[in-house]
Amino acid sequence: MKEYVITLKNFDDLDQFYDDMETPGGNLYVPDRSVDIVNRRPISRNTHYMLSDEEAAQIRNDPRVLACELTPSQLGISIRPSWTQYSTYWDKSTSNNSNHKNWGLLRCVEGTQRSNWGNDSILTTKTVSGTIQVNAEGRNVDVVIIDGFINPSHPEMALNSDGGGGSRVVQYNWLQHRATPGTYVYGPYTGTGAESDNNHGMHVAGTVAGNTQGWARSANIYNISPYSTDPNGVNSLEIFDFIRAWHGSKSINPATGRKNPTITNNSYGFSYKLTISNISSITNRGITYSNGLTSSALNALGVINDGTYAYTPARYTAFEQDIIDAMNDGIICVCSAGNASYKIDKSDGLDYNNYCIHSGSNIPYHQGGAPISAGNIIVVGAIGTSANDSKASYSNTGPRIDIYAPGSSIMSSLNSTGVYDSRSLSYRIGKYSGT
Repeated sequence: MKEYVITLKNFDDLDQFYDDMETPGGNLYVPDRSVDIVNRRPISRNTHYMLSDEEAAQIRNDPRVLACELTPSQLGISIRPSWTQYSTYWDKSTSNNSNHKNWGLLRCVEGTQRSNWGNDSILTTKTVSGTIQVNAEGRNVDVVIIDGFINPSHPEMALNSDGGGGSRVVQYNWLQHRATPGTYVYGPYTGTGAESDNNHGMHVAGTVAGNTQGWARSANIYNISPYSTDPNGVNSLEIFDFIRAWHGSKSINPATGRKNPTITNNSYGFSYKLTISNISSITNRGITYSNGLTSSALNALGVINDGTYAYTPARYTAFEQDIIDAMNDGIICVCSAGNASYKIDKSDGLDYNNYCIHSGSNIPYHQGGAPISAGNIIVVGAIGTSANDSKASYSNTGPRIDIYAPGSSIMSSLNSTGVYDSRSLSYRIGKYSGT
């Protein structure tokens, strides 16, 4: 028996489906036994059961069922942060120090290219001066950074730009929404295997809502980790259950007379780590290739790889449908396009149905991985540091990308590495690249 995640098409069918699965008998498509339940998630259309492969195949024929999938870990799918760490190769200025500010702020606010501002050659200008004025500050908005842990004491998370006024980070207890409530633990931020993931989350939070490097400088900042390094042992498939329950239970904000809107930032992606020597064929625009599948040939066909592995975007229906339900609840969801140089096509595009056969499995590689593949989620690609504002070479591309934003050598807050924050030598800032 294996753990399977069953996704129903409609919430209205949940109670009858529970009854069919968990009592002997049931309809034509469910096992004629009481099926062991692993995780019932009442707010979600997804339920986890222990099934044989044969039973799972039968259940997929049930007209109420959208998908019946093994868990991501069983399928070899992992969640990877969407970033490439700082390198001098991506710097838009000649050095990295505590006086640097996020160049994307000036570029986006001014709205036009500055002549010769870039990192193209020794002839381009790396650092420029300018003043920005931004009227929108995110006051009375709740942003959820679905990423590694954010240190609420970092000066960039404070109400005021000098690091004072108190922290805007709300360390919410997400586990209160479980059937058996628990306490969600934040940290430690450094010194563990989670340090890299936490640095990524800290950097993202500063870009989204930092008080000198970010945009929503008055927003309330929430945080939940999707990574396996999370010490709470939260299944990544539960994350939007918790967020939806919290969003639905918000009270009216007396300052506005309405509930605060919720925006989630999803700078991560589901992906397969495919050993390219195990790829037996590629079907690209209806033509199947099975000979001479070298690393360069695979790259030419769109399976981007490093000579040994291809980190291919991975679809996962259960997670995608949870995000769709969150958006239907009124939650605004924004995600990274990904940083593996893949084309992400729309469902009616020429490359959408391209796939490879890896160890006998059919892997589509131009559809984008979760969360990109979740309905109308807003997908953001990365602009590099060249003077002509061209797409960053590493950024995923294609018709499914909704918008591009500065993504290379972005200065923001960190938990470790980088350089000291001039407001306090206990905290760090530094440059990362990616979306």
